[in-house]
Amino acid sequence: MIGYLEGKLIFHKNDSIIIDVNGVGYQVQIPGIYSNKDINKKLELFIYTYIREDAMQLYGFETFEEKKLFKILLSVSRVGPSAAMNILSFLSYDRFINAILTENVAVLKEVSGIGPKTAQRLILELKSKIEDMLPELQIEKSQSMEKYDKNLYEALTQLGYSKKEVDQAVESMDLDNDKGLEEKIKDVLSYLGRDKH
Repeated sequence: MIGYLEGKLIFHKNDSIIIDVNGVGYQVQIPGIYSNKDINKKLELFIYTYIREDAMQLYGFETFEEKKLFKILLSVSRVGPSAAMNILSFLSYDRFINAILTENVAVLKEVSGIGPKTAQRLILELKSKIEDMLPELQIEKSQSMEKYDKNLYEALTQLGYSKKEVDQAVESMDLDNDKGLEEKIKDVLSYLGRDKH
């Protein structure tokens, strides 16, 4: 069972990569949210090995916590590896966990293919599991969805930024929750503008 790979990235297309480990190329599926890797760069991935009767597929994650979350997602009824990877490609690790803990259906519905019923099922089946595993997942239960203010996302996406760009900015900035919406928008715009230079 492969649990970890360290090697050189030699091929990348969409969410599929090939990593060269001492002359052996491993094909690995990775979440699209961090798929912009440079060819020939060193890569370290925590691997989940999915085995069926007719195939074996490797799924790779930058952190052990992301791999753990992927395994938790597989425990949900009617959620297989492809659906779990789709969720992790649309929502960052922290944002997904916060959406489950705060029962934020609107955030979960941002994922392609997830409607209100599926979002409710994810919350119902995952909330207690994630709460039980908070120490392992290295995230505080007290974290607030206020950091991911829906109005903030709507305002910035209307200005032409993708949800992925806003996600990455908010993750990097650690916004002050005491600030009003207008100030948060200015802060994120300033960050995004600086990031482009």
